[in-house]
Amino acid sequence: MFLISELAKRVGVSRTTVLYFEKLGVIRGQRLDNGYRVYTELDAQRLILTMQLQAGGLSLKECIACLNGKLEKDILSERLRLLDEEIVQKQKARNYFLVYWGKVLIVTFMRN
Repeated sequence: MFLISELAKRVGVSRTTVLYFEKLGVIRGQRLDNGYRVYTELDAQRLILTMQLQAGGLSLKECIACLNGKLEKDILSERLRLLDEEIVQKQKARNYFLVYWGKVLIVTFMRN
């Protein structure tokens, strides 16, 4: 069991973000007699998965549907295709940076 601050630290988000995801139903904290909220390992996993799905380009609504097993496979397939395209573009950009960096190093070396 995690207190809200412990869960936020473990997952790498703010306390406010944890409360927001709880409000949306992504996680379900339990209240102790002293009023503190506690969360389970499952809550931590759901938060992490939600953030990874968002990083992959899904909307929060789509993330919640995915967590609940209600997101159509076509949406995930299309997002995966788009991610693959983005990866190819990023790899090309990285290669251009490496080439440019190499040229800068050579020019800098030649000037000294």
